[in-house]
Amino acid sequence: MKGVISGFKVGIFVILISLGAWVAFHAVTEGLGSADGYEVYALFDDATGLVDKSMVQIAGLRVGQIVDKKLEVRKARIDLFIEKDVVLYENAAISKKSTSIMGGFYLEVDPGTKTMIDLETGKKRKSKVIPPGGRIKNVFEPTTTGDIINKTGELLPEIKKLVSEVRKLATHSIKKLVNNTDGAILKNSEALHTLIKRIDSVTKDIKLVTASAPRDVGAILNDTKSTIRNLKGIVSKTGGKLDSMGSSAQKSLDRIYELIDKLDRTLNGGKGGKTETAEGNNSIINNTLKITEDLKGITGKINRGEGSVGRFITNSTIANDLENITGDVKTFTGGLTRMETIVGLRTEYNLIANTVKTYMSLSLYPRQDKFYLIELIDDPRGLRSTTYTVTRTDNPEMGPPLYRQEQISVSDSFRFTFMFGKKIDFLTFRFGIKESTGGAGADIHLLDDKFMIHADVFDFSANIFPRFKIGLMWEFYRRMFIIAGIDDLMNERPKTGAGGGRDFYIGAQVRFTDEDLKTLLMIGGSAISGLGGGGSK
Repeated sequence: MKGVISGFKVGIFVILISLGAWVAFHAVTEGLGSADGYEVYALFDDATGLVDKSMVQIAGLRVGQIVDKKLEVRKARIDLFIEKDVVLYENAAISKKSTSIMGGFYLEVDPGTKTMIDLETGKKRKSKVIPPGGRIKNVFEPTTTGDIINKTGELLPEIKKLVSEVRKLATHSIKKLVNNTDGAILKNSEALHTLIKRIDSVTKDIKLVTASAPRDVGAILNDTKSTIRNLKGIVSKTGGKLDSMGSSAQKSLDRIYELIDKLDRTLNGGKGGKTETAEGNNSIINNTLKITEDLKGITGKINRGEGSVGRFITNSTIANDLENITGDVKTFTGGLTRMETIVGLRTEYNLIANTVKTYMSLSLYPRQDKFYLIELIDDPRGLRSTTYTVTRTDNPEMGPPLYRQEQISVSDSFRFTFMFGKKIDFLTFRFGIKESTGGAGADIHLLDDKFMIHADVFDFSANIFPRFKIGLMWEFYRRMFIIAGIDDLMNERPKTGAGGGRDFYIGAQVRFTDEDLKTLLMIGGSAISGLGGGGSK
């Protein structure tokens, strides 16, 4: 009779597990398939990570899923099922995004706007609605780490060439230009110095010529009457002296003209369009023109995009590559900084065993529908380990020729949990390591997550049946919970030599979010600083 009851329990357990697996599989595979809606498609260069039934979201809310994938003219065509209430316009955009650092992708859709600027006319007009079977033309795909590395590798030779060109320019062209400029300034300063000396000499000569002019003019004015009366006689007698004075003035003017002509040759080089002489080649204007032509040649090459410097300035490819690399890195690291953290402290009191079980948990949410659960558990049942010893003997007095000895030991070591969780609507599925053994679990969320039913199956070797734990959780205040349930439901009593057996528990739990942790760290840091400051007085 006992064997029949045990077999009946096993059958009930198998049926429950099969039913739960069917419900989970149905929820995952069906998704939105039974909802009313329409299909559209988009063309991607890379469909890696996109699988059937992958989510399609708008602003973080699920509005559809992937229904089909196929190849279309060297592009990956992704067919999407969209809910009927969602309207997509012709300027809609779709992007492929990573769900977490562990892999997996989903599609984020921007539905577009009712009005848009026409690219051809530049005027504002009404946007067209994408019909069923239509295409979303604006597609944005993330760049992988490998693409970033490849782009960086392509950019490094250009940067190396740029550095080489700059070094070459600084070593030769700029140095030569500076030397030419310095030489021209030196030659021009010498020419100007000589010119100033000659002008000063001319000034002295003119001063000597005009020094006696006021006295002569006074004498002429005093003798005007007599000069008029004796004009013919004075002219005949003083004609030679006036000629001599005119000749001296003419010589001074000739010297001034010669100096001006010399200055013109120094500035322009050559005379009147004739072929330039050696002196003309070294003139101020020629040297200045040569410097200007050198600068014009360098800037011309840069403007035409010649050399690495020119390509770097005029070619937009390098700038676009730099912008894409920084954008890709930003996109890649953005998912890491948006991860939400929840810390939980939980205590359970076992009514039959009269013991207390304590949890400290850490939940990491890279997305609202995915999380990683890490727990450190102090379980009064202890951590159970089994050691088998196989003995072989040919002495009949020692017993059977081959027998196995089982040794069970229980320690008070902490248990460890690391599980991956996936939330689908009101259901959450978990699997991984549960309390240092393999296990799986499921949660049902009710009343806007204020009430939750959770169940876990783990530790398949500690007793006759696996350890099955089911409980209820009620959030009676913000992030504060009351819990109750049954532990090890399928095993009525503990296995010989090990702890366990069915027990009832009640308890409480409190959780801290990112904002709570920031507040605690600020208060704790201020308190520690205050204590440190008080101790130093």
